[in-house]
Amino acid sequence: MAEYRHYATPHHEWVDFPNNLPPGTKPILGMTRDHDPIIPQEGLNIYEIYVPVRDNTPITLRIYRQAANHHTLPLFLYMHGGGYVTGGLETDDATCRVLALEIPVVVASVEYRLAPEHKFPVGFEDTFDVVRWAASSEGQRKLNTDLSKGFILGGTSAGANFTAGISHLACDEGLSPRITGVVFLAGSFCHPDMRPKKYLDRILSVDEINDAPGLTRKSIDYFAELYGAPPTDKRLSPLLFDSHAGIAKKAYFAICGWDPRRDEAILLDQLLQEVGLPTKSHIYSGLPHGFWTTCPDLPVSKKWLQDLLRGVHWLLE
Repeated sequence: MAEYRHYATPHHEWVDFPNNLPPGTKPILGMTRDHDPIIPQEGLNIYEIYVPVRDNTPITLRIYRQAANHHTLPLFLYMHGGGYVTGGLETDDATCRVLALEIPVVVASVEYRLAPEHKFPVGFEDTFDVVRWAASSEGQRKLNTDLSKGFILGGTSAGANFTAGISHLACDEGLSPRITGVVFLAGSFCHPDMRPKKYLDRILSVDEINDAPGLTRKSIDYFAELYGAPPTDKRLSPLLFDSHAGIAKKAYFAICGWDPRRDEAILLDQLLQEVGLPTKSHIYSGLPHGFWTTCPDLPVSKKWLQDLLRGVHWLLE
């Protein structure tokens, strides 16, 4: 909507991008599929397990938990971003470490398969199969979790898109234990060509923001072509679900103001509130899609991380 346009005014530390890069900036297109050896960290147990999915492919989960906490814990199942075609367990490794170190929760990061080698719906189904496994008695036993204490699903960008689609379908199929919290970080929730007519005047940013670093309408279309999902498929465009009721008990949003995906995230936040689902959201004005990954040393990126920690604490209350 027009009243959201001011959120796209570039943050003062991003003026004259890319000639005046913030300190510690990583290459915008430097996200890779790398799977590096685990670097140990004091206070954490970090290890990997393998979960077979529907075609018997083993999907890697990287597990993070407090080394001194041997109790059963709630679970945060996390999916990285990367436009469905890149990214991996290293993309948000630092964030997963902080979450597990600061909060008594098991964080499990999913290494789903990527397009174009594995087109839609492979990555989505990999993740949904892992969600079902994590909810099972076998999954809870192997992860030493107790989902009655909390079952959070979340991710960044493409991972947030998976979160939205899976939480709707899990609700529809009666997954038990139910997902209690969802985390949407710089999420995308509808193919630009399939915006519902009744919301056209509320999703303008995907057409209007074409100067932001990291994500433009052109790159959105490029990733969508590689991914290969039909625009009408609700697993790609979860805004098309008839109802958003019951997908979780609470939702947390981190929304980037200078992001073509901004308006659909604001809209989903509002739609969840309308069906009685409590939400908390932060809009980071003037900052581009996933800025915390590109510029982790910015003061506002450190604020984003503290906001996320408080948000996850709230989801577990």
